[in-house]
Formats: sequence, structure tokens, C-alpha cells
Amino acid sequence: MNEKVLLIGLDGVTFDWLDRLVSDGRCPTLARLLREGVRGELESAFPPITAVAWTSLATGKNPGKHGIFEFILPRRGRRSFVAANAAARDGQALWDILSRAGRRVIVTNFPCTYPPSEVNGLMIADFLTPRGRRDFTHPRHLLDEIEGILGPYRLYLTETYAPGNIDAVVDELLDELEYKSQVNRYLMRQYDWDVFITHIWGTDRIQHELWHVIDPTHPRFDRRESETYAARVYDYWEQVDKQISHMVEEAGSSCSVWIVSDHGFGPVHKYCAFNLWLFQEGFLRFKRSAKTRLKRWLFRCGFTPERAYRLSRHPLLARVRPPRGVTMQPGSVGLLSKLFLSFEDVDWAHTTAYSRGNYGQIFINVKGREPEGIVEPGREYEQVRAEIIDRLRRLCDPETGRRLIGPIWTREELYRGHHRDEAPDICFLPQDMRYLALGNTDFHSNRFVTEAFGNSGSHRMQGIFIARGRYLRSGVQLTGLKIYDVLPSLLYQLGIEIPDDVDGRVVEELFDTTYRQRHAPRFVPAVNGAAPRPEVEFTPEEEAEIEARLRSLGYLG
Repeated sequence: MNEKVLLIGLDGVTFDWLDRLVSDGRCPTLARLLREGVRGELESAFPPITAVAWTSLATGKNPGKHGIFEFILPRRGRRSFVAANAAARDGQALWDILSRAGRRVIVTNFPCTYPPSEVNGLMIADFLTPRGRRDFTHPRHLLDEIEGILGPYRLYLTETYAPGNIDAVVDELLDELEYKSQVNRYLMRQYDWDVFITHIWGTDRIQHELWHVIDPTHPRFDRRESETYAARVYDYWEQVDKQISHMVEEAGSSCSVWIVSDHGFGPVHKYCAFNLWLFQEGFLRFKRSAKTRLKRWLFRCGFTPERAYRLSRHPLLARVRPPRGVTMQPGSVGLLSKLFLSFEDVDWAHTTAYSRGNYGQIFINVKGREPEGIVEPGREYEQVRAEIIDRLRRLCDPETGRRLIGPIWTREELYRGHHRDEAPDICFLPQDMRYLALGNTDFHSNRFVTEAFGNSGSHRMQGIFIARGRYLRSGVQLTGLKIYDVLPSLLYQLGIEIPDDVDGRVVEELFDTTYRQRHAPRFVPAVNGAAPRPEVEFTPEEEAEIEARLRSLGYLG
């Protein structure tokens, strides 16, 4: 088959929001694709975060197989981390499979693609590239070619919300969107391709930073601020639709268009400090050193990251705050752990469990797996895990008395594959997703439930799937779609054999009857490994910079 496909990733888009934009007439291109194609909610991977979900989509596999469980990955047996990257991903991604099948691919800005693969075509890696590196394109000379025509590459976003800073946030998002759209259209025109894969990051960032500006029900909604800036937020979404229109037009009328998101979005009203809860429940202990006792006393008195953040966002301090946020500065992460109560103060010899991550992840301090593990695998492990799960089920919001936790899973229920031992031992989601299990700092507040003070919007489990093109049905709404289904279904449309180790299914009901009658899905034994790509080594300074950047943007758990 000579079928061409344009795959556009819209980070963090949900139908709750998109349908509103469409009904208001703000997104005519997406409205047309919805009318002419197939739609369906796309259930994300857990946790529903960028690095995990996009890697799951790109591989068709759950994190237990591909090995990416967070933005940063722990080094086994050590309490240190490395940024998620392409070399850490296990197995083939979509572009590797397409390249092996002889298809020409262009991939731009897709998460967790640094260092770039040596694909049969072109690749521009993502925002997890360390600052200052210029090796994020394949071939290497592609970066010089692009910058010679369009100027410096917009790889990063750094602006975050503060009162009076909304224009700067939106200006940066619009500039990045326009620049990367120009890059995409240039590559479409200049190079041959069969499948073009691109990722739009700003749709995630604008919701994290400015959800409260367009949501009158949000606790931080300010009518005057909304009257001044809401139009700019809507303008960004209109520009997203416009750039999608340009890319669809450039791709040509015979090209199929797939639009997917990695997760959905919604408001955040409350933060939950689960490491504090584990301490209160007796699963986590602190050292008894003089330094830690002093920090605990200060913590009880309110000397917390929450208090520091609120002060930094005060209008009187906005002008003296570092321009890229306090946690973007060199050495800031280590400084925070020295100033505030942190994992450095945990008595690991008497701690049985801790939390790390923003969406409900608890790890048991298992002997032989954790650097200072004390819980014996087997019976003791099962007892500790069962006790924590039981207490989670009974946990209520201390202010409202309402049950706090919704679904709870063990790692065995969520994951399968040889990376499962790296997964959280307990995973859960709040009953009300307006509550966020904040993991940006080890102990962010001295209260278990607090008013949200950082990002005003965050992720949901349901993203979007839209597809329009030859062989695809029209005006149909599908149910039961999972993020793992995208890869095998796309390969099926392209007539390419599907690796037999994928976790997703071919969504045959996406295709018209004639196509299904003439083409049966074909599976082949999976190929271990991916297309050749260089190993990546980050310097300690680069690791610290990436971690600080992710914390500043509210991503890091």
C-alpha cells in the first residue's frame, strides 16, 4: 500500500474541552475532521503523564514492557535518577517499525525521543534534550538547515503563571506553535515521507498554567483577570486549529489524518501530601538527628515549600523572582532539600513505604530492590501492601469527610512485562480528580490536604482519538479505545505486519467493511531492540538542569 498518514499528537486534550471549542466555532478544522471521521475517548496509561503515555502510544505496550514509568527513572539500588529518554525505552517504537518496513518517516518533537533514532527519514527530538546540546536531530545537519531558514529552534518552554505574567506565557506558546508548524510544513515540502508524526506540547502547558483563567468554578478564578486574559487563552486554541489546518492542507487530500492525545485535562482544586500521610500512619519515619529535628520543627511551624511558593507568587515579589522560576536555577533542587524537610531526612532503616509521583504511586521499601530496603519480599511485603491499601480505602478528606480514593491497583493488576518490578507497588486515583497527589516535593505541606497553589489544571485518564481518511468510517463514535490500540491500528491501515507482543488491539471497527473484508491483521514475532541510536549519558549538571526544569513546569513527581 502507498497510504500516507499524518499523525498529530495534541498533548492533554479532552473532548470535554474540545467539544466546547468546536461548538463555539473556534476550531473549524477539528470540527470538520470530527464530522468526516471517527472519534472516541482514548484511555491513557497509568500514570497519565506525558513521558509514560506517549511512550505507551508509540510502542503499543504498557510501561511494564517499555520501562518508562515517570519523567525521571530511578537507578536500581540508588536514590538517584536519570531523565526518561529514548535509550531507556525498551522495544521498538512506531517509527522503528515503519523504518524496518521501508516506509519514510518524519518525526518531530515527540516526547522521549532524545537521543533521536536513526530512522528511515528525519527525526527532531523533544524538550527532554539537555540544554545546550545540538545533537537532537537525525541527521545531525538537519538542525543547521532548519535554523538557517527559520532561526533558533524553539525546543523549550519556560514561562509559568504568576499574576501579571499571562501575556508572557501565551506569547511564548504562540511563538513555539507557529515556529514548529513552519518547521513541519517545510519538512513536508522538502522531503519525501509516508508517515509524518508530530507533537504539539503547548496544548498541555496552557491548561496546566491557565485553566483557572477560563473556569469560573475554579477556586483561583479571578473575574478581572479572566476578563483581561481569557480571550488570549481562546486565541491560542484557535491558532492550534489554524496550524492543524495548514499541516492537513500541506499533507494533501489523499493523506489520512489521525489526531490523538496522551491524556485528558481538568481543574485542580486540592493537593494531597501522601508522604505526610504515610508518616502520620506510621509507614514512614524521620531521622532523629539534630538537623532533622530542627527541620521538622520548622515544618510544623509552616516552613514548607507550599509557603515559599505562595510567597514567590505574591505580586510584590514577582519582579525580584528569578525569570525562569526558583527551581530552574542551578543547584536549586539540592538547596530545597537542605532547607526543607525532604527524603534526606527519612530514616530508611525504619521506613516501610513512601510516595513518589503526582497521580497516586506508593512504593514499598523492599529489601534487595530499594537502596536501604527493609521489607522482606513475600509475606511481609504482601502484609504491608494490604495494610496500606486498606487504609487508603478508608481515607477521607479531613475537611469534608468524603471518601478520597477511587480505584486502587496493585502493580500486578496494572502492569505486565519484565520491567514490572520497577513499577509502583500501589497505584490509585482520587475519587474526585480535582484532588492531585502532589509529588513535586517530598513534603510540600504540613497539612495532608491543601488548596492547590501551583498548576491550576492537571491530567485526566481520558484523552481523544480522531481519524479521517480513506478506508476509515465517517461520523462514527467508538468506545473502549486504549492508548495501546493506536500503534496496531495504524500499522493495520498501512498494511504493515504488527509485532505480536503489543498490548493494544487492532480497532477493526474503525475501518469500513470493504477494507476489513479485504485485509486481515497480520502479526509477526516481535523484533528485540530498535533502530540504531546512540547511547545517552547525561552529566550531573545536565541531570540537575532537567530535573529542575521539570519541577518548575509542575511535571516531576
